[in-house]
Amino acid sequence: MVNLTIDGKQITVKKSATIYEAAKEAGIDIPVLCYAKKLLPYGACRVCLVEVEQMKGRLIPSCTTPVTEGMVVTTTSPEITKVRKTVLEFLLVNHVVECPVCDKAGECDLQDLTFEYEVVKNRFSGEKFDLPTDEVNPLIERNMNRCVLCGKCVRVCDEIVGYGSYSFINRGFETKIATAFDRGLNCEFCGQCVSMCPVGAILPRPFKFKARPWQLNEVDTVCGYCGNGCTVTLGVLNDKVETIRFNDKTGVNDGNLCIRGRFGYGYIHHEDRIRKPLIRKDGQLVEAEWEEAIEAVVQGFDRARNEKGIGVLAGARLTNEEFFLLKNLAKTLGTGNLDHSGGECYKGVTEGLFETLGVKASTGTFPQVESCDTVLAIRSDFYETHPVFGMVVNQAVKRHDAQLFIVSDKKGKFSKLPHAKTLLGKPGTEIQILNAIARVLLDEGLAVTEGVEGIEELKIGLAKFAPNEVADRTGVSAEAIETAARALSSAKKSAILLAYGLPYTAQSKELAIAAANLAILTGNAGREGSGLYLCGEKSNSQGAIDLGILPEQGALGAKAMLEAAQSSNLSALYVVGEDLLTSYPDRSQLEAALKAVPFLVVQDIFLSPTAQQANVVLPATSFAEKDGTFTNAERRIQRVRPGVSSPGEAKTDFEIFEILSARFGRNVSYTSAAAVFADIAANIQEYAGLQMEAIGAQGVVWGGDILAPKKKRVVAVAAEDVANSEFLLVTGSSLYHSGTMSTRAKGPLSVVSEPYLEFGQEDAKKLNVVDGDMITVKAEGGQIKLKAKVDRRLPQGVVFAPYHFASAEINRLYKGEAVVPVQLSK
Repeated sequence: MVNLTIDGKQITVKKSATIYEAAKEAGIDIPVLCYAKKLLPYGACRVCLVEVEQMKGRLIPSCTTPVTEGMVVTTTSPEITKVRKTVLEFLLVNHVVECPVCDKAGECDLQDLTFEYEVVKNRFSGEKFDLPTDEVNPLIERNMNRCVLCGKCVRVCDEIVGYGSYSFINRGFETKIATAFDRGLNCEFCGQCVSMCPVGAILPRPFKFKARPWQLNEVDTVCGYCGNGCTVTLGVLNDKVETIRFNDKTGVNDGNLCIRGRFGYGYIHHEDRIRKPLIRKDGQLVEAEWEEAIEAVVQGFDRARNEKGIGVLAGARLTNEEFFLLKNLAKTLGTGNLDHSGGECYKGVTEGLFETLGVKASTGTFPQVESCDTVLAIRSDFYETHPVFGMVVNQAVKRHDAQLFIVSDKKGKFSKLPHAKTLLGKPGTEIQILNAIARVLLDEGLAVTEGVEGIEELKIGLAKFAPNEVADRTGVSAEAIETAARALSSAKKSAILLAYGLPYTAQSKELAIAAANLAILTGNAGREGSGLYLCGEKSNSQGAIDLGILPEQGALGAKAMLEAAQSSNLSALYVVGEDLLTSYPDRSQLEAALKAVPFLVVQDIFLSPTAQQANVVLPATSFAEKDGTFTNAERRIQRVRPGVSSPGEAKTDFEIFEILSARFGRNVSYTSAAAVFADIAANIQEYAGLQMEAIGAQGVVWGGDILAPKKKRVVAVAAEDVANSEFLLVTGSSLYHSGTMSTRAKGPLSVVSEPYLEFGQEDAKKLNVVDGDMITVKAEGGQIKLKAKVDRRLPQGVVFAPYHFASAEINRLYKGEAVVPVQLSK
């Protein structure tokens, strides 16, 4: 620690602090333009100049100068004010003055500083910039005439996002920030530059002319998309979410967001939202009153539970409190047939982790990853499923020189990071590669074996996974496998990342076990600064596991429920917040199941393809209309707050579950989400002792930053044979979409508006395919047509199609396997 004096105030701070950070900690305000707490010190704008007694004769930038013992700092004086005023005048030499029409007015740092320092005239003159405004893309507007060259956009895009869209070009007064070849912006459109820009140079186009900042009511809540659990601040005007606001003071994401979180809120007020209950009459779904709809559900479920039973399938975007009520409702209905996923994916991952480590969650927290020595990411899609966590990995690589290994069937953004090594294997061979890494650890005596059960059995199970043999089967060199194993074993801090979700059903349990084996053999699991990260696809995937939204012993899981429905062994299906027909594997089976089940109730916010098959449709609400909690992929419980009212007569899932429970005799009426949370804390061991009111801005991580494994038992897992075909289709996530919800949001749709089939360049050339060609894709399950997209990341013989779009009907071909052998033709 270091002791210093700032403006006469005695302060003790960490020796790594800068003068600006020390002053801020002491409540002393120093103006800044180029500073941001998540970026490295830069010192470009010079607005933060201060005087240090020991450095008499010059003013120094406070945001880049570290504190020293005994330092005496003065932050305000007539001389300092004069210099800051001069700096602002320099900044305004080129800067246009158009505040009345600028969307940044009211929250512009430059505007605030010129007001504070009374810069009402300028002693300097120069030709104002007259640069064209970049409106090429639909999401981000760049008016570089307003730029003050603080470089925040350049730095955040490089340091945090890892994309590098911007750089400084030209020199002197001609200096400006531009994209490559000074073209229009064409990037990920995460909007990090929007959130960093202190003036009105970079703005969110969807928010343009919608409101003045001071008119917005700000509501902190949690993003409704993926399991990263980013805090978002809704900017609400007249009961409408007009924008997602930058907030680096709460949550785990340090204000970072991806395109979905920042621009994907349009579905909240989509005109297609269901506003009244619907009941099927004479073959048609017609609007009904709530009382009639609830009566129909009660009668249907009553019949079903006296016949062949009810199955309950939920999405993973309900709050913890809603999951708790749903589980109790299922008990009241007398069914243990409860699940929250398609196929066996979520169930398999959970079982795999429990079998090896005795826990059902990640063992570390996200911030620890930034200081890891080695990171192993399983599937390059990881960045596409959890982009903000991917930004943490980027910082680990760039700021901590972490070695990054990616086990995947295609290259992705991670592959482009400095010194990243992609173990590019044939599709569906991840388990073989992980097994081979485990084999190296054991063969070379690098494995941590003390206190580990099952070592000898694992050695026997790995007999067929020698690196050179796996290299022949997968295409990944033995040297690459050995290098990854040695790096993992020598790392003091390591992270093993595995994303899971609906499109990754194949061998999910085996994959979780193979990853857990590595966590055990490298000593990763339970070690400070290290962790195995199982990252669920949706905003409350972990909460669903914590709350036990899984089949009871002997009851039916998702896959078994659908099989039972198809074979007329289930009398009712209750689907909550999930579009089975679009997102679950095997559309033919789904269609048959939904057709065969006598009574289908769908509770959702849109009339999805699944809802269109229902007997009764109950209109529910989005995350922006809910109160409660989500638990993210690092076990962090965070508050979800309502920002706007529900459309029409839509009710929250919370309200609907309470109404149905009461009708079936479980007349427990909770006064609030907090009351349900109290019940959760009383019944769920991991949440014991927690109170919703006590969940602060950073949330609460159950189990602590390091979740100690309850056991360490390595298990041998077999790998499926590699499919053999000229072309293999893999499906999965696209960066711009999450599940099916984002396909109703204007922001993501403005970048990726339709389904596609992605080709590598070699295959595209071989088949004479160019962007936009319509391709017929045939497989055993049938055939579909998709528009071609040619890129550089796919190896020869592999094509990729995202699963999010209902119109694509990918699941006519995909039935839950790792890869689908296909035939392609134009």
